[in-house]
Amino acid sequence: MARSVAGLLALATLLLILGLGLSGCGPKAPCAGATVTQVQSAQDGCASAEDELQAAREERADLEADLAQAKSDMSGLEGKPAELERRLHDLKKGSGR
Repeated sequence: MARSVAGLLALATLLLILGLGLSGCGPKAPCAGATVTQVQSAQDGCASAEDELQAAREERADLEADLAQAKSDMSGLEGKPAELERRLHDLKKGSGR
């Protein structure tokens, strides 16, 4: 009897292994990766952000140049308060105040 039980278990195990081997693991799961449209959209967003960054850098450079010019003009006027007051007085007189 022990021999028939062991044979039966061996046969069941063999059938189970063959059944799994022949049926495979089932259908392949869908890929969870990004689609081409999503990748292109992300690349477009990145390019747009880079363009905005470059424009901001150029604007900052222009503003820094304007600031340097204004500081230069201000330093050129230092030490000339009497002349500036005279010009201001002439301007006020000419405007009818």
